[in-house]
Amino acid sequence: MKLTKEMLSSPAFQYAEAVRNGTIKTGKRIKLAVDRFYKFIEEAEAKGFYIDHDKGMRVINFFPNFLSHTTGKMAGQRFFLAPFQAFTLYNIFGWMDLDGKRRFNTVYDKRAKKNGKTAEMAGLALYCMSFDLEQGAQIYVGATKEDQAKLCWNQAKDFIESPSNPNLRNIGFRCYLKEIKFGRTKSKMMALGGDSKTQDGINAHVSIIDEYHAHKDDTVKENLESSSISRLQPITYHITTAGTNVQSVCKNYEDAVLEVLEGRNEDDHLWIMIHDLDSIEDNELSDKDKKEEYDWENEEEWYKANPLLGYGLSIDNIRKEFIKARNQPSKIPNFKTKHLNMWVDAPTIWIPSEIWKRNKVNEIPLDKFREYGCYGGLDLSTRIDMTAYVLLSEPDENGDRYLLPFMFCPQETIDRRSKDDKVPYRYWMDKGYLTATPGGRVNYDYVKDKIRETFFDLNVKRIEYDSYNIGSMASDFEEEDISMSAFPQGIGIISHPTKEFEKLVYDGKIKHDGNPVLEWMLSGCVLYEDANENIKVHKGNSHRNGKRIDGIVASIMALGGSLSVEEDTGGKYSKPMSEDDIYI
Repeated sequence: MKLTKEMLSSPAFQYAEAVRNGTIKTGKRIKLAVDRFYKFIEEAEAKGFYIDHDKGMRVINFFPNFLSHTTGKMAGQRFFLAPFQAFTLYNIFGWMDLDGKRRFNTVYDKRAKKNGKTAEMAGLALYCMSFDLEQGAQIYVGATKEDQAKLCWNQAKDFIESPSNPNLRNIGFRCYLKEIKFGRTKSKMMALGGDSKTQDGINAHVSIIDEYHAHKDDTVKENLESSSISRLQPITYHITTAGTNVQSVCKNYEDAVLEVLEGRNEDDHLWIMIHDLDSIEDNELSDKDKKEEYDWENEEEWYKANPLLGYGLSIDNIRKEFIKARNQPSKIPNFKTKHLNMWVDAPTIWIPSEIWKRNKVNEIPLDKFREYGCYGGLDLSTRIDMTAYVLLSEPDENGDRYLLPFMFCPQETIDRRSKDDKVPYRYWMDKGYLTATPGGRVNYDYVKDKIRETFFDLNVKRIEYDSYNIGSMASDFEEEDISMSAFPQGIGIISHPTKEFEKLVYDGKIKHDGNPVLEWMLSGCVLYEDANENIKVHKGNSHRNGKRIDGIVASIMALGGSLSVEEDTGGKYSKPMSEDDIYI
C-alpha cells in the first residue's frame, strides 16, 4: 500500500513513529500495537484492506471543530485529541475493506483512570450519530448500572449544551430526558445498564462497553453485540481500566486479546490498545518460576499507563494518590488498578494474614510496658458476646509496640459458639487465650479484676472505652485512680488511629505473640471508607460466618489513646472532628 505525504504527516503516523523511536514513552504492549499497525500496512494489499485517509482524518478533526472541554482547567477550550487517541480513532475509521466497509468492528482499549475515556467515548458517539453517515444509528453506552452508563451520556449532553461551542446544536443535535437525537440521520444515543428496565428493541450501530472490568458477566455486552448483526459496519468498543477480579469476564477477554496482540492468534478486525506497565524480567529464573513483578513505585513507569500525562493530566495528582497508598497500604490495590492500570487480585480482608504473622514474637516483653507505659482499649460489646480488653505499649527504643490482649466470653455458650462460629473456643480457653466467665453472660467483674491487675503493674496511662454498655464502670474506676476516657466511634474520630494501626502493622512496628483469637478477629475486619477518605473497620458480611472484631477495635482505641494529646478539655478524640482537624 502506497503511503502519501498527507498520511505520513498525520497525527496517527507521527504517533506511531514517536513510539518506535522512543520519543513517546510507552509500555511494550503499545509498542506491539504500533508494530501491528505497520504490519497491517505491509499486508494490506494481500489481505484486501486499505486506509482511507480522509475518513481517518474526518473523525480526528471532528473533535476540535465540534467539541469543547466542559470541565476542569481546560473548560471552554477546543477538544484536540491526544496523540494516542488520534492514533486509535484514525485506524478505526480509516481502515476499509475492498467493499468500502470498516475493517475494525471490535476495539479493546485499556488505560488508567482519568485518561480521557469518558470524554473520548462521548465524542465518538456523537461522531457516529452524524458524520459516520449511518442512517438510524443507535449508539449505546453499556455498563453494569445505568447510572454508570449515564456518565458518558451526560458528557455527550454537556458537549451539546456547551455555551462556548454551539456547533453541535447548530447542526441539529438535541437532548431529551433519556435520549440524545440527531435528526438528519435519525440517530440516537442512550445509556444502558444491567439494571435498565428494558433491553428490548435494540439495534446497535456502536456499543460502548464502559468500564468492562466492573461487569460481572457478559449479559449487557452480548445483548448489544447480538443486536448489531444487521448493521453493515458496527463497532463494539471495550473501554476500561484494570480491576481487582482476575477471574472476571474482562480479564478473560483481555487474555484472549493478548493472544492476538502477541501474535499467537490472528484477528484482522480487532483493534487493541493496552496501556500497561512493563513487568520486570528476571533472566535468572526459569519460565516456570517467573512471576510478574512491576516497578510500580517508579514515576517514570507511570507514563506507560497514563498516556494523557502531558496532555491535560498532571502527574502531581497521581503523586498525591501514591503518597496516600504508601501511607495506608490498604489503598495500594486501588492505586495500582485505578492509576497504574494493573490487574490486582485484591484481598477481601483489611490486613492479610501473612502481613500480620510476620510481626509475631515468641513472647511479649512485659518489661517494655512497665518501662515505656501503655494504653488500653476496652470493648465491652454485649454480655452475651465477646468482650475485649487490649493493652498496647508505647514505642520502645526501636519504635516497636507490643499488643497484650485479654478476651472474655460466657462459659455456658462456649460449645454453641464453637459450632456457630466454627472456631475452637474451648481450646482457646484451655490454652489461656480466652477467659470464660461463669454463666450465660459475660461477668464484668472478671473484666474489672483484669483491669485492676494490670493498670498499675503494667504502667497503663489511660484506658479508652466504647461508651456502649459501659454503665458505671468508668466512674467506679475513677474513684480508684484508674484513668478512663470515652472513645467516640464516629468514623471521623476513629479514622486516624485506624490508618495508623494499619501502617504500623505493615511497617512491622506492632508486635504480637500470635494470639489466635486476635488473628481470627483480624480476618473478620472489612474496611469502610466514606467520601472524605475516613476509614473504619466493621464486620461486613463476616458476621454471617460468626466472626468478631472486638479485639481489633479495642487495639485501635488503645492506639488512639496513645496518639491523642492530653489537654485540659480532653484529648483530640474526645470531641468531634472539625474542619481544622487534619491528620496525616
